[in-house]
Amino acid sequence: MELSENVICRKTLDDLIKKKFNSSPPFSIVIATYNESENIVNLLHQIQNCTVETESYEIVIVDDNSPDDTVGSIIEAFGGKNGFTVYKIREYIGLQSHQYYLIYPQMGSRFYIKVIKRKERSGLISALYEGFKSSIGEYLIVMDADFSHSPDHINKLIKEIRISNCDLVIASRYLRGGRIVGWTAKRIFLSKFATNLSKLMFGLSSVTDPMSGFFIIKRDAVRKMHFNTDGFKILLEILVKSKNLKIREVPYTFSDRALGSSKLNSKVTIDFFKGLYTLYKYN
Repeated sequence: MELSENVICRKTLDDLIKKKFNSSPPFSIVIATYNESENIVNLLHQIQNCTVETESYEIVIVDDNSPDDTVGSIIEAFGGKNGFTVYKIREYIGLQSHQYYLIYPQMGSRFYIKVIKRKERSGLISALYEGFKSSIGEYLIVMDADFSHSPDHINKLIKEIRISNCDLVIASRYLRGGRIVGWTAKRIFLSKFATNLSKLMFGLSSVTDPMSGFFIIKRDAVRKMHFNTDGFKILLEILVKSKNLKIREVPYTFSDRALGSSKLNSKVTIDFFKGLYTLYKYN
């Protein structure tokens, strides 16, 4: 899609958001992507259909220059369609190596989408941390792009963190009522092994799923946190590095991806154990 006529500056971006929503949206949904062109557009539509329309929110997508052109599929799906306009931001916090887009609703919708396309693949935690820095909501919601985390559950996380007044609410596969669908017995065993090892190493006996990739957290809880961006599980790092967080868990059903390929490989496994070692030294 040709975007030359829709290039704007950062100040114009901020003005558009203020004009549309009067104030910052309370929720930021942060999604890291890599080769998710088969899933991401449908996921965005489902989030739109599932979330409470009485409140405003933003979706922040950080893509690591996916070879399957994940960002291109998003722009193609929303550009000039369904009442959205795609803007390319001329500069964004000095990140010249990034491409930054705003997908902005002209009327009706209570959300907008920020898309950051990074120059290269720099890791999951790095991408999520980039999303945190680029978001403005009071609450940060982290989820995957492959439908393993159902958009239906977003409202449950929002409701729980407000009712309980906690700092962090985790969607847990291992809490009573939670389960995993679509994984082999070997994959489930490895997941439980990694979970139990992490709980033992860092004294997280009260948390059933410290490896979850689906949670909501108050921005203030991570505002000053420094992340090891070589790691793979950002929630585990938050739990280890945070002090006195009030935490709740809610059960959910994790479903294996239907489209695309898993990112789990030997490099991810090695990075995970490296991350554990780094956190162990920190702890």
